[in-house]
Amino acid sequence: MQIRYETRADGVRGALTSGLAAMGQAEFVLPMTPGMADEAAVRVLRYIADYVAASGQHILPGETMRYGWSTLRFSPATADGGLLLIEELADPFAATADSFIPGTAHAVAILQEQDNAVARHGIPRVAHHPHRSELAVICRRLAPSQPHKVMVFDRLKAKASDDSGWFVGCGNPAHDHNDLHELARIHLIYLAELDPKVVYYLAMPEDTRVVFDRGKVIVFAPGQQDGRLDEGMGL
Repeated sequence: MQIRYETRADGVRGALTSGLAAMGQAEFVLPMTPGMADEAAVRVLRYIADYVAASGQHILPGETMRYGWSTLRFSPATADGGLLLIEELADPFAATADSFIPGTAHAVAILQEQDNAVARHGIPRVAHHPHRSELAVICRRLAPSQPHKVMVFDRLKAKASDDSGWFVGCGNPAHDHNDLHELARIHLIYLAELDPKVVYYLAMPEDTRVVFDRGKVIVFAPGQQDGRLDEGMGL
């Protein structure tokens, strides 16, 4: 697959694939919206092309694909369907998000912030980016409608394909989190309602603990007993 860049008559620049048609797949165009770097566009397009090559499946107009935290949609860019426009969720932090906009700038920015959070703490393991639809176990005292001062996030080994591995406790040592009646399973998107910036820490690998304590973020790297205050982003 090759990637080339073209600028339309209206001045919008786009990154286009070339070579996928030989596999029976429509080519893709990714609008280079503000904040979108060329290398990020290449990464998105190669991710999509690799999926097509590995799965043997063709992406059709109107279909969607997970990309990190967000979701991409492919809309016809030409009348014959030979070119598909790549779109992303307009608001990837909204639980009711159902509208899409051209490009992938939001999705890429979230991935970058998540990678930065892992790198800031020198965690050698590869970041594991969950999708907003994956599940977490959460203390019922942390319902989105309830005020919260302390949240303790622990990432455990995921037990199913739709499981993120995240367990979220209320931070009260006297509260029994082994009592199943005190716990609930929710989609990760609802954690964004507790605070959208929480999302930027959800790619931490297994055995990581992240404590959100009254505006401070403390990260416990895998195997470490001492936490490190995150100076890069406070809540």
